[in-house]
Amino acid sequence: MHMRALTTGAVAIAALAATCAPASAQFYKGKTLTMMINYGAGGNTDVEGRVFMRHLPKHLAGTPTTIVSYRPSAGGIVGINWLGSANAQPDGLLFCFCTLNVVEPLIGGPSLTVKYEDFAFIAGVHQWIVGYARKDIKPGLTKPADMAKAVEVFGAGYNPSTPHDMRSKLSLDIMGAKYNMVTGFQSIGNINKAIEQKEVNFALSSMPAYMGQAIPNLVKPGIVLPLWYFPIVDAGGKPIKRSPELDALGVPLYTDVYRQAHGKPPSGEKWDALALVNNLATTMLRAVLMPKGTPPQAVEEMRKAFAAVAEDKEFQAEYQKIVKVKAEMVSAKEGEAILASMKNVPPATAAVLKKFAASK
Repeated sequence: MHMRALTTGAVAIAALAATCAPASAQFYKGKTLTMMINYGAGGNTDVEGRVFMRHLPKHLAGTPTTIVSYRPSAGGIVGINWLGSANAQPDGLLFCFCTLNVVEPLIGGPSLTVKYEDFAFIAGVHQWIVGYARKDIKPGLTKPADMAKAVEVFGAGYNPSTPHDMRSKLSLDIMGAKYNMVTGFQSIGNINKAIEQKEVNFALSSMPAYMGQAIPNLVKPGIVLPLWYFPIVDAGGKPIKRSPELDALGVPLYTDVYRQAHGKPPSGEKWDALALVNNLATTMLRAVLMPKGTPPQAVEEMRKAFAAVAEDKEFQAEYQKIVKVKAEMVSAKEGEAILASMKNVPPATAAVLKKFAASK
């Protein structure tokens, strides 16, 4: 009788423990997880996001099925706005692998109808940006510093207020080139094709498409010349972080090219604006976000899963094979601090950004 009572009690305790187990332990079992990309298929964001997606399920309890959806346009803003709308269900089964627009929050622009801090921040990804131009750009391009005298430059862009377009316009303006922007492209793949077809002659790209598309199709055939990449700089404009991989390829820093062309380092309000946008967008070019109101257990599971992916040797091997650099992740705490810092832009810098956001 006593033994039976103990057995019955043990079963009851076990059953109670099972019902009290964290819901997150099997939150994704038997479910389908959707990764939304806010740029077009085949672009940098898509290429990187798909590498993460291939390895993410094995780090989520329940190993969910994963699918991809695309909401491109307006330089990624359409997708971000949709994620913050009532159409995006906060059920834990939707996340965005997004390229962030850090300019709109800095200038209080109307295009971005949501606040980044309202999303559940999961993780971020650091990424370098490279500039290149056709060698037949007038009056001729033999070295990067020649861009200071370039005329009839047609830069490829996504949307006037995106970090991509802002870096393009500011870097060309500061360098001294005479340029116009051709905006509305959906992906870097479209841009590289347009360069090959002589529809535009200057572009910026993050590492995946630069390594995978620009080098084999544009650099090696001698169509374009790599111009520069943007370092992370300190308050005085001095580079404090640079890319060993791009250094090894011989791609110079923007600051060095400017010095070669003008005999001094870049300075002034335009340079301050470029440095701010680049520091923010390079430190965290991509962000993984979930809709406001997503269940806390889903947010926690996703944060743990992305942290585990970053330590996954198979993931890093594939990422480095495609992107040619190790995936440098931004934690939830770091990412939230970066987003919070966007509220403290100096008025003079905001004025420059507003002016260039309105220009083409």
